Amino acid sequence: MKQRIRKIERILKVQQHLQREAELKLSDLERESREIKSAQEVLIHTMNDHETLHGLFVDVAAKRLQVLSAQASRVDTAKVAQKAVTFDKAMQAKRTEKMLSGLKDDDRQQTEKKSLVAILESLASRDGTSFP
Repeated sequence: MKQRIRKIERILKVQQHLQREAELKLSDLERESREIKSAQEVLIHTMNDHETLHGLFVDVAAKRLQVLSAQASRVDTAKVAQKAVTFDKAMQAKRTEKMLSGLKDDDRQQTEKKSLVAILESLASRDGTSFP
């Protein structure tokens, strides 16, 4: 039983590591999304500014805005997928934690039973012991 508990503990550590890794990927995607939105806002603000080179680079800025929009769409899709992966990893870790908790409870109960049997046997083996 102790060996099985150790194995489950190792599995739990790996699953927690995978969960943290998935959370980090999700936070990277969210950061990238914020950066793209910020770049889009700056570009739109620049395009709306009438004093900036009087529209000489409007077509370049429009193309850049399209590229940023495509990147934002790709990142949003990746975020949805990564949220599902992160949730799945968290659920796996929770299930393993629950299994480990159950195994530890079973092990504790078995240890208590063995201790109780040992105590009862030692009491019964004494000479002159009378039970009511």
